[in-house]
Amino acid sequence: MLAALRIRNLAIIEDLELAFEPGFNVITGETGAGKTILMRALGLLLGDRGGGDLVREGAREAEVEALFTGPVVAAVLAVDATEDGDDEPAVGDAANGDGPAIDADELAVRRIVAGGGRQRAYVNDRLATVARLAALGGRLVHVYGQHEHHTLLGADTQRRILDDSAQLEPLVETLRARAAALAALEERMRLAREGADALAARRDLLAYQVEEIRRVAPRTGEADELTHERELLRHADRLHAAAAEGEQALYGGDGAVLDTLTRLAKRLQAAGAIDPELGAAAGLLEEARPAIEEAALRLRARAAAIAADPARLADVEERLAVLARLARKHGCAAGELEACHTDLEAELTALDGAAADPEALARTLDRAAAEAWDAADALSAARREAATALAVRITRGLGDLALGSARFSVTLEPIAATATTPESRRRGGGTFVASGAERVVFELAPNRGEPPRPLARIASGGELSRVMLALKTATVGQSDVPTVLFDEVDAGIGGAVAEAVGRKLAQLGRSRQVICITHLPQIAACADHHFVVRKQPARGRTRSSAERLSDAERIEELARMVGGARITDEARRHAAELRRQAAPAPGRASAKRSP
Repeated sequence: MLAALRIRNLAIIEDLELAFEPGFNVITGETGAGKTILMRALGLLLGDRGGGDLVREGAREAEVEALFTGPVVAAVLAVDATEDGDDEPAVGDAANGDGPAIDADELAVRRIVAGGGRQRAYVNDRLATVARLAALGGRLVHVYGQHEHHTLLGADTQRRILDDSAQLEPLVETLRARAAALAALEERMRLAREGADALAARRDLLAYQVEEIRRVAPRTGEADELTHERELLRHADRLHAAAAEGEQALYGGDGAVLDTLTRLAKRLQAAGAIDPELGAAAGLLEEARPAIEEAALRLRARAAAIAADPARLADVEERLAVLARLARKHGCAAGELEACHTDLEAELTALDGAAADPEALARTLDRAAAEAWDAADALSAARREAATALAVRITRGLGDLALGSARFSVTLEPIAATATTPESRRRGGGTFVASGAERVVFELAPNRGEPPRPLARIASGGELSRVMLALKTATVGQSDVPTVLFDEVDAGIGGAVAEAVGRKLAQLGRSRQVICITHLPQIAACADHHFVVRKQPARGRTRSSAERLSDAERIEELARMVGGARITDEARRHAAELRRQAAPAPGRASAKRSP
């Protein structure tokens, strides 16, 4: 679970630390107080992109750090080490001098974003890539944003949700591979039918293109490297002057900063015998010496390395022009030329065998089509079974969310063949694509006696929010991700519906950690742990803070959510009643299990 989160110098957050608990955690606060920044901070730890604009005004860098704990962490680290090809453990080993020892069920993740946009990431105090953060984060936290319920309207999203609910990805991958193999054979057959001349012409063209790119020999990333070098060469005189001037000012010239600092430090050190404050100032100057010396040495090395080179600049310009012309010719980016060359070679190799006996090729095509249809049929059968099970679970979940008369269903619509569908993919008027032989359609009958209709046609915002929540609570058990984060997924609901949603989230919190950002007091009242984010002026600046609330403080915050800025006794009574109604019934355990 997410045990702790610390944020420093991110937007309006100067220094904030939260310690989360197992069960249902809720975060509230007025609009603009900084709740969205909390989500942004977590996103950085989970691999989202970030830029220097996130750094708080006046700070050099922003830092976000989180600690994950629990038995799932050890399994995640084991999988991560295997995928990363790293034989060393990702946890510290004090005996081997690898930093302080870290428990096998603890994972510390840190992301630093500098004002200039440069970034660093660490996993258990070891440098890591942002891609690795994303891979780890996907196994530790599921995040559902405030607009995510609208993605339910997409056909691809509905298909993925159904497949994920029954873990059908292996069947999907099998079909995808067989469909690709069949497509390659269909292309070979098409060329064979067009005649040997067309085949030979295509082979000659491919051979020419392969040789053309081979002669240029582009490398992946070469264009970016050359573009950077070109900028250095174009501005070499200015860059050299800046580096040399900086080195002289800091170290080599008359009245250099380092000489002045040294003399001043000695003078203050001597005066420190009388005034300890001056001695302390001298100590600070001594601490600054290594950084200034390092900066001077770097500037000296850079000044020596940078020099105008018109001949090299001309070579770089010419090479970039060659890469650009070749990329335009092949309809790709300059950085994709190497991959394009690989694809052309693969096609040329395939064509070299395309002159095989047409009857033998037809038999091979028939076998490939039969195998692809077998994979499509297996996937369809599994989807029919999964659709029934998912519909039952979602309908039951909607009943818990004040949609007791609603009925959720999953329809599988066969994909119809068209005039351009190859014969090998036709069967009874239907066909298949790489993702299956059917479209997945989520349908809802909100009221008893109404026929189900596609969500995109009938569902309101509040109904979509509840369908999404029912989906998440019904499918979350399919994974071992210990923490589920909901960011204002309560759009379009209120009153008794909001109370039902709060109880549903509390129920989910009994099996794993739930963190929810909400504006609704009915949901906040159901939480096991309540945190509030506040925005306040300080020293002419605005800063956000967050704290965990006591029982009494929770009543005050709920009263604010009920009645607004002016908290009345009536609002407090209403808040207390919300807490009383949200309390677990006798005999029903509250959420205390640690994910």
